[in-house]
Amino acid sequence: MKPRDAPEIDFYDEMVCELRQPLTAIAGGIQLARRFLQTDPSRVGATLDQVAAQVARMDRMLVTLRERAEDAAHAEALLES
Repeated sequence: MKPRDAPEIDFYDEMVCELRQPLTAIAGGIQLARRFLQTDPSRVGATLDQVAAQVARMDRMLVTLRERAEDAAHAEALLES
């Protein structure tokens, strides 16, 4: 395995941080929805809407990450040819 340089490590650290944010919000939203099921069922729908928004946010981040990885792979292939 080749050693990674600092910019690559920084990139992965940043991605982990960015992906944890919506996961934390999703986990919190699920806990809140469970609580609302017992105490105030009328608020469950809004809470699940917030969870769905975080899932969509994470999906957008992953799509962007994949697109950038594909662009980087394409650029690397061009440089090698």
